[in-house]
Amino acid sequence: MFGYMSVCHPALSPEEQTRYQAHYCGLCRALGAHFGQLGRLTLSNDMTFLSILLSSLYEPKEASAARRCLMHPLKKRRYLASDPAVYAAHMNILLSYYKLRDNQQDDRSMIHGAGAAALKRAFCKVEEAYPGKCARVARCLQDIGTLEKQDSRDVDALCNLSGEMVGEIFAWRDDAWAPLLRQMGEGLGRFIYFMDAYEDYPQDVKKGRFNPLKDLHQQPDYEDFCRQAMKMLVAEAVDAFEMLPLEKDLSILRNVMYTGIWARYALIQKNNGNLKEQSNE
Repeated sequence: MFGYMSVCHPALSPEEQTRYQAHYCGLCRALGAHFGQLGRLTLSNDMTFLSILLSSLYEPKEASAARRCLMHPLKKRRYLASDPAVYAAHMNILLSYYKLRDNQQDDRSMIHGAGAAALKRAFCKVEEAYPGKCARVARCLQDIGTLEKQDSRDVDALCNLSGEMVGEIFAWRDDAWAPLLRQMGEGLGRFIYFMDAYEDYPQDVKKGRFNPLKDLHQQPDYEDFCRQAMKMLVAEAVDAFEMLPLEKDLSILRNVMYTGIWARYALIQKNNGNLKEQSNE
């Protein structure tokens, strides 16, 4: 999973935090209902965001209840059940499966390989329900893998493939809202790929792994270039997001779009600042 579409909890009101938690638990319940306890281990903030977004846009029926679970056996947790949560659960499995396979290939990791094997049955259920989406996501990942094996420095091509993949996932239905949802997903996908490469650069260089920013890193204005590039990449997503007729949970969604997706970048800058301070002491 991506891990970038997180919420900034301190900026939410207590009511909004409760609402977000109910969506999060709703996705967890959907994963368990459709894919068993193993599926619940793949729970992510990314697909929680998608579930909230689609619920706000389509305004489906929501069922609310409070129950205990394995993670919280002592206190009941309220959750929201909806069709968008079920769809997000399927996409959560799809992305988790391919992420594990990708990690296995990159690091020759037996643990990730075992995880992918364990999720194979769940993935087959997703493939049966959404064959077109699975095929398009698989093609994008295959093309990304090909470029990475070629040690490509074509950052635009790599970001565009990532954008195509996420855009496919965001476009839940083939309807009037699909173009804007796809545009939003494409912008986020481009941002995510670039941000992931930026974040992983030190470790990739240390371990001799592929990173498309190696040439750009030699530029004296590398940090400013990366910051401006990411702002431009996410701008398309923000434009599409603001054009959608969203009302319910809008403050939560804006929290993610304007603050949450930058949390990891802010942490990197903070850590870099701390390192500079330490080196000067």
